[in-house]
Amino acid sequence: MKGVKTISTLRACVLLLRHGHTQEVGALCRMVDDFCNEIFFLLVPQGQGCCSDDQVKFLENFYQEEFERPDDPLRSPQKRDTVPTKKIHATFGKLAAGELNPSDAQELLRTVQQAFSGYVHDAYPHIMELFGGDPPQFHLSGMLGTQRVEEWRAQLVGYVHRLIMVTIFVARKQGVANLDVSLRAFLGDYEGQTGTKPTSPVSKILAEYKKGRAA
Repeated sequence: MKGVKTISTLRACVLLLRHGHTQEVGALCRMVDDFCNEIFFLLVPQGQGCCSDDQVKFLENFYQEEFERPDDPLRSPQKRDTVPTKKIHATFGKLAAGELNPSDAQELLRTVQQAFSGYVHDAYPHIMELFGGDPPQFHLSGMLGTQRVEEWRAQLVGYVHRLIMVTIFVARKQGVANLDVSLRAFLGDYEGQTGTKPTSPVSKILAEYKKGRAA
């Protein structure tokens, strides 16, 4: 169901981008990050051969009604014992262990989350992306005709790429071998057409980044 929501959200991103509403695309991409991370969190067994207490807690929260007393929402306590984001990110660290050390993997997710949260919470630097042009003005009807549209088009290409990879993980987890094969073929075709296939290992790219920062 998280996958269903992810697909719907990315389709909304495409529609918004066609009208230049890049800020709103950024906010939805922040949602997609959460959805994909949560799918990874549920895919990896973390208990004794089954679900950990945190995974059980996550599922219980997922199915919980927003109001314990639907007939009287103002007096509904709305209690939720949520799983910390750090624990959800830690699962991605385990999945990426072949490419990155867990600490770096978690740090990448944390950085992306912080960067995109500004679109949700209206941080000043993010709002100022709406400002520009000649004469300078706030673009309140979308950013068509500006570099922002191309920047976010590239972002969406990357998000679709990520969704395909998440779907492959789910297919493997479910043991759907024929779907796994067709999805991998689709991934290869997508990477070829969009240029999203990594040219270097992620660990090498990150090591070069760290080296540059240290210098």
